[in-house]
Amino acid sequence: MPTLKQLSIALGLLTSDQSPVPNKDGWVNYVWRVHAAQQCLGVEDGFCEIVQDKWDWKRPQYYSFSFRSDPETNSVTSRITLRNEDPEDDDQVCVVASFLNATGQEVGIFYANWRALPGRSYTREAPIWLSTDVREIATVAVGTKQCDVKAKPDAENFYRIRLALNQR
Repeated sequence: MPTLKQLSIALGLLTSDQSPVPNKDGWVNYVWRVHAAQQCLGVEDGFCEIVQDKWDWKRPQYYSFSFRSDPETNSVTSRITLRNEDPEDDDQVCVVASFLNATGQEVGIFYANWRALPGRSYTREAPIWLSTDVREIATVAVGTKQCDVKAKPDAENFYRIRLALNQR
């Protein structure tokens, strides 16, 4: 008989968008949301929110992912909000954002493993600098999952991809 965690992962994966990156890049058990990014590239002062969803289907625990690109510095700043409305449950939440060009090639990668404390909300921002023009970003695939504090395979995966993309 499957455990509650196994059932939770299976249900999340069933509702996941079809992402062009997770299996070939090695991201395991992430639930993906894939969105076109073109409407976001022209935002000058603010962030463009592309995803609002739950990281845990059985509890009131939500995340949002926004980003802002800056062609002058060739950077992308990701903004993540974790909103944990469960007063009893805390989680480690891993978030991956893969920035893809029009041909589906990955041009940027973002990864975070942040703690969501019971009944708290957090918003954090983190920049990345691409080795290709930020204006090439056509699609953003955002994946989330509950993870452990170290999530060593995911962190190693991020650093491997980041190095291959020559990203800072």
